[in-house]
This record gives sequence, C-alpha cells and structure tokens, in this order.
Amino acid sequence: MINKDINEINNVLNEIKIKPKIALILGSGFKNILELENKIVLDYKQFGFDFKEIEGHKREFIFGYFKKIPVVIASRMHFYETGNCDQILKLTRILFEMGVRTIIATTAVGGINSDFNAGDMMLIESHINLTGTNPLIGLKPIKFVDMCDAYNKKFRTIAKKISNEFKIKLWEGVHIQVSGPTYETPAEVIAFKKLGADTISMSTALDCICANYYGMNFVAFAGITNQAFTESSEPLTHEEVVKSGNEISKNLGILIRELIPQISEVD
Repeated sequence: MINKDINEINNVLNEIKIKPKIALILGSGFKNILELENKIVLDYKQFGFDFKEIEGHKREFIFGYFKKIPVVIASRMHFYETGNCDQILKLTRILFEMGVRTIIATTAVGGINSDFNAGDMMLIESHINLTGTNPLIGLKPIKFVDMCDAYNKKFRTIAKKISNEFKIKLWEGVHIQVSGPTYETPAEVIAFKKLGADTISMSTALDCICANYYGMNFVAFAGITNQAFTESSEPLTHEEVVKSGNEISKNLGILIRELIPQISEVD
C-alpha cells in the first residue's frame, strides 16, 4: 500500500513542481507559524491515512516556498489514534520519498520541570520513549539505529543562537512521550521527574525515531502549554492546550522562520 501512496504523491509532485527539502510538523494549536508562497494543499485522505478527527490537526500537506526554499507543512499522526505506529512511519516514509531531509517538529507539552511556566518553550535535546512500542519493530531488514544525535546538535546550536538574538526564552531539556490519550496522573509526574524528564506529551519521540531510521535531520520545539498535573491541579482539557498553543505560536514562528534559511544552507 505504501508504494501505491508514494507513486501517487510523486505524480502530484511532478504536477505541482515542488520538491520540499524541509518538512514542518505542527503540534496542537500551533497556527500561523509559517506562511508559504505558491501554496498547494493536499488532504491526507487522498493517500489512505487512517486517522481520527482531532481539534487542532487538519491532516493535510501544505506545499509551498519560504524565502525560495521548498517546504511542506505536514499534520502529525499519533500512536493513540490507531494503537500502532504504522501511520507515523508511513508519513515519515512519504516525506522522505518527497525529498525531505530535515524535519522540524513542534509539540504542545506539559511542563514537568518546576522552573517551566505555561507559555515557555523548550528545545528537545533527547527523549525518553515510554509508549511501550517502537515504530521500527518488525521492519525488514532490521536496522539498529544510533540515537546519540537524534535531535540534531548542529541545528540546536543554530536555534539557540536565534533565540538569543531575538531575546526569546528557550529552555533545553529532555522530553518524554507516553502513549495517550489520557493526560498524566500526579504520581506519573513524580515518576517522570525522577527519570529526568522536563516535558511530556503524546508525540515526538516516535516521530524522531522514524526520521532517524531514514537518515533525516530532526529538530524539535516543545511549547509548554501547562504545568503537568499535581494533586492541586485543575482538570486539563484539550481546548486549553490548543488555546495555549496559539499563544506560544508567535515566538515559535520567529524561531522557525529564522531557522529554515540557516539549516537549508547547512544541509
């Protein structure tokens, strides 16, 4: 099935004459991060993706140019939608076949680090995968992927320089992914903090694994939409996460718009 999807998207790419080098994967509520010229939108349903409708995720490819650089904005697929990683791996494979060699990911997260506040941003330097699965299980041939530089250090250095230049607070730390779709319990927050995690969400680690499997550069920004649950926390809703994500988008947009031209030159 994947080969059929790739053939279809290659036919479309030949027609629209855009071969993106960089992909941007947006998290919940992150809007107006990047405006593309000569924009062309394709719905995921054209390529047989299996997904659930979720607020803040339109499920589409947006092709276009940013400062003459061919870019595609892609909607994220989540493990909790199907209970397997097939759709996440499929999305990454399609991006790779498009010609994408760098993925910039964003994710709306809960802040585990007590120094973090809602509205802060963190550059992910490493992750802990607590989903209980791995998207590479069962792939043939089996490939043992090195994850020492899973979140491209060179690109992270560039991102930190940009944040300093524009006086944008940008933490750096460890992200933990759980399966979802439930938010974390107070006991889990305590456990995750002891494991060394600074932020938590239901995405990004699996995206990162897939990207590294295909030899793609990967860099990720975590937008802290809320402090993770404690015993005194008010109930958290997805609507609140989306609202906070919208507020974070301004500074996140600056970082990504400055980052794309610089990593395009490096890559």
